[in-house]
Amino acid sequence: MAVAKVVFFTNLDPELRQVVVDKALPGMEVTAAAADMDDDAKIELVREADFIMLFPGRISDRVLQAATKCKLIQLLSAGYDEMNLPLADDLGIAVANNGGANRVAVAEHTMMLMIACHRRLMVYANNVKAGLWKQEQNRKIDVFELEGKTLGIVGMGNIGQQVAKRSRAFDMEMQYFDKYHPLPPTQEDALGLQAVPLEELLKTSDVVTLHVPLTKETYGMIGEKELALMKPSAVIINTSRGGVIDEAALAHALSSGTIAAAGMDVMEHEPPDPDDPLLKLDNLIITPHTAGPTRESIPKRAANSFENIQRVWNGEPPLWQPEYENL
Repeated sequence: MAVAKVVFFTNLDPELRQVVVDKALPGMEVTAAAADMDDDAKIELVREADFIMLFPGRISDRVLQAATKCKLIQLLSAGYDEMNLPLADDLGIAVANNGGANRVAVAEHTMMLMIACHRRLMVYANNVKAGLWKQEQNRKIDVFELEGKTLGIVGMGNIGQQVAKRSRAFDMEMQYFDKYHPLPPTQEDALGLQAVPLEELLKTSDVVTLHVPLTKETYGMIGEKELALMKPSAVIINTSRGGVIDEAALAHALSSGTIAAAGMDVMEHEPPDPDDPLLKLDNLIITPHTAGPTRESIPKRAANSFENIQRVWNGEPPLWQPEYENL
């Protein structure tokens, strides 16, 4: 019986790398290698590969062109923005993401950022470490609750829906905008959601959270004009991709009081330049693109990936492919 040869390029530590490999299904032969090995070494590995798995989701054009037997590039990540999708399409190689395996992790991180912004967590925690406890400057009541606030969710995919479920527990009012995948009315009712145009969402939400892929259409979708529509008391959260927000416009909005605060797990340039003005703002919390990878999400990603590989090996189309017309 033929064996499905899978090459897995990753920067995961050895323990987690093995967690992924152990999820392989019978009849699969998995070779795991470092994501930062040079292209010549990668080319030797992919020449006979039926499938390539990636975490993080990047591969050079040279390596992709050498994978002449490859049927599927299977990403353990959610985004396609680091892949040369047109080249993969020209080569007849399908590309798929993790199928929402990170949705709980990212939704929880989103809620954490919402709460941290409203409670000024970083400012007050750092004050305590600096020796400030009940000094006068630390007594100002400038923190807020989520209860009764209006949450605007931009993008109602796997993660957006998980955020909605969790936000209900905080008794938030919820609305959403999704140009391509609006929910059926029964699902909107079940989640307590109302679909509204993006402009209305920005004007009326106390918290705006972004859960869209990075595409030509979504690049810079939140810029100076959009931020100016928001309430001065509003908070914006981005756990999708950095390029979705115009970061220069965001820095100006935060420093000028156009909006109150922001929480980000992603930036357009990662890591950011040490002189990036965003890093100097105390009404912005930035985490280093750590929302998705958790000890629980890695085995979920691996299971989804190998199941998708098995589908293709069986002659079925892969799941979780990008919508090329929107990229």
